[in-house]
Amino acid sequence: MKTVYIFGAGASAAEGAPVVRNFLRVAYRYFKEENYDPDLEIVWEYLEHFYGYSTKICSGEDLDRYPGIDEIFNIVDWYLLHNQAFSRRFSRPRLHDLKTALVKLISMTLDRSLPAHQGIHHSFVSGVIEKEGELPAFISMNYDIVLDRAIRAAGYGLEYGFYGKPGDHFASKEKVPLYKLHGSLNWSLCPLCGEISEHEEKVAHFLFKANNIISCLNCRGENSQAVIIAPTLYKSYGISRLQNIWDSAEGAISYSDRLVIIGYSLAPADTSIIATIKRALNIDDKDREIIVINPNRHACERYSQFFGGKCSVTRGAFTGQVI
Repeated sequence: MKTVYIFGAGASAAEGAPVVRNFLRVAYRYFKEENYDPDLEIVWEYLEHFYGYSTKICSGEDLDRYPGIDEIFNIVDWYLLHNQAFSRRFSRPRLHDLKTALVKLISMTLDRSLPAHQGIHHSFVSGVIEKEGELPAFISMNYDIVLDRAIRAAGYGLEYGFYGKPGDHFASKEKVPLYKLHGSLNWSLCPLCGEISEHEEKVAHFLFKANNIISCLNCRGENSQAVIIAPTLYKSYGISRLQNIWDSAEGAISYSDRLVIIGYSLAPADTSIIATIKRALNIDDKDREIIVINPNRHACERYSQFFGGKCSVTRGAFTGQVI
């Protein structure tokens, strides 16, 4: 029985990653209060300027009254999409700088918050492989490499899906498919040849520095860029290798006999993901098992709306227990 596991932010939160509602507070503590980063100052300036509070942001807790980082991305992208400035202080060029800083903020915060030691992902992956007798496939909405490390620790290589089809990926006995739909902290994109290079460790936080030392593993080109699709309503998936990853993920879902969704909220903004999952399930209209693990009541209700009686929903956090 082929099982596909879909991991959302809730799975990484179980390892210590911040979630949307507290992301800015955690990031401010890391890169304003503890280790000041001047490149991120534009983020805090924008928040004070945009929301017009009479007092400055003085602590991470002050950011709890602001919208989440996803809504900030939405607003910035709306101005850029409509070719508009926000104010005299935030012209279109500064808005582009702001978006770059926001992506850097995500990369650096995840790099800082997630430990390198083995955690519940490691026990989960090894338990799943032992239980099922055949290699599963994973689809992740997360940028972090916690799941990547867990698969390597289990003794397998990674098939990210840059090339080929899911049928070919599943035939491998040495690599586990891991399709990361929004990019990854250990990927770099070459602006010269357009290829994505995969690295064993996180490199995204280096790629925002001038004259970074990360070069393309395909053509040795310089000035590599991070592969992080921002959490916005106006997502752009223009990278050709990402399209193959999405096609592979859709194929994996359609091929599956069992779909397990862990810590993914099924947010209304994720129209592309919802549409992809639903279409994949209808490509091969078979009686497959769908299991959802999520601590959020509203998210659980949405799953019942979208999948009906075919979906078994458990309201609870990800603990690493094999499902």
